[in-house]
Amino acid sequence: MGKNSAEQARETIQQEIHKFISPFREVGEGMKMARASGGPAGPVRHAMRLPLVDPVRFRRVLVSLLKLLVLLELVSAFAEGLSTQRWERFGIDLVVAGTLWVLWGRITALVREQKRSARAKIEAGADTLSFWDAVVFSLLWTDEIYQDIPADRRRLVVISYSMIALGLVVAFLNFGVGLMSLVVSGALVLGAVNLVAWLVSVERGEKETLKTEMRLAREVQMSLMPTGDPDTPGLEVSGVSMPAMEVGGDLFDYRMLGDPPGLFAVAVVDVSGKGMHAAMSAVFTSGAFATEARQSVSPADIMTRLNRSVHAHTRKGHFVAFLLAAYDPATSTLTFANAGQSKPLLYAGGRCEWLDPVGGRFPLGLQADSTYGDRSVVMGAGDFVMFCTDGCADAMNSAQEMYGTERIERFIAREAAANPAARVLVDRLLADVRAFTGEATQHDDMTIVVLKPRRS
Repeated sequence: MGKNSAEQARETIQQEIHKFISPFREVGEGMKMARASGGPAGPVRHAMRLPLVDPVRFRRVLVSLLKLLVLLELVSAFAEGLSTQRWERFGIDLVVAGTLWVLWGRITALVREQKRSARAKIEAGADTLSFWDAVVFSLLWTDEIYQDIPADRRRLVVISYSMIALGLVVAFLNFGVGLMSLVVSGALVLGAVNLVAWLVSVERGEKETLKTEMRLAREVQMSLMPTGDPDTPGLEVSGVSMPAMEVGGDLFDYRMLGDPPGLFAVAVVDVSGKGMHAAMSAVFTSGAFATEARQSVSPADIMTRLNRSVHAHTRKGHFVAFLLAAYDPATSTLTFANAGQSKPLLYAGGRCEWLDPVGGRFPLGLQADSTYGDRSVVMGAGDFVMFCTDGCADAMNSAQEMYGTERIERFIAREAAANPAARVLVDRLLADVRAFTGEATQHDDMTIVVLKPRRS
């Protein structure tokens, strides 16, 4: 019974190996036939349709073969013990297997540690990377490396890997005479390496292009915003916008509404998308807003007309969150309309209130017939209103905790008692958000604008 089990295990391993190399063996035989006949053979033409070998599949085949080999050794040792009554080999195998079983948790933990260490060394830079670290990384991170390859590049990587596998099979089959098999095997491996090197160079070129695009988009984005705080009678106004690593579409602007100019206004904008597309959308929105701002002193009227322009010139699925607030110093009244932007925060009478809009709330460009309404609030001495894009409340620390609107309220309650200037409030809130996020990456733009009636 034991002998039959050992034979079955051997046959299973042989079948797995045969299934893996049979297509390549067919190619080798086809090459021999082509050389003998002086022309191409069917199997050679069939080589172009070979099943490709991706790294993940190949690793799984090797792991399966390793498990079968272990099983074969145990079964073979047991069969030997039954036939010869000598159990030393089977005993040693059981001790080794038992030791591996007991220590398997520690072994897997060690492998995971080696995996993390190899990844850290790879990311630290290739100048100090050792050969062993590269080998460990390439073997332990096979699945992750393959999954991280862009879909449009993955087939080329699989082809290069298949070329290496084919080269090994050619060397194993001892194709041709003399050093012919080594020459063919080396040519296939060299071709595979060249293909991977070309992919690396292409990816690097695309990354450099993307970096250039991001830099230009950032410059465009920053050029649309004020370079300093305005000198406005009866008002303290201060704002800042901090772009994220991936350039988004945040911007803010100051504008006098009406013709002739009547009311001072603040616009806080967040264009959907990233990179150059978001920057170009911001350019169009800024220009259209400058035109519409001369037509009325009502934020709602301006945004209703602006929505039609944005909808007509924006690709489907893209939109602009837009908040426009105008201040009338004669009546100490702030009037605003909001199209999908974060609610403004009013500090008045010692308490905070998030101001809900009236009328339409859809972002600009989402629906052609959206209309918006004006909401007005009267501001007294010491009151102020703060406009923040969602990048402030959504900022996360390394523990994936959000800064949140409640922290903004607590910050305002803590700072407002000293009646600070608008610029101080902006700087301190930005510092508080940064202290909360620490070393975590900023994933969205953060824009903060404070409007505060001047103290008499």
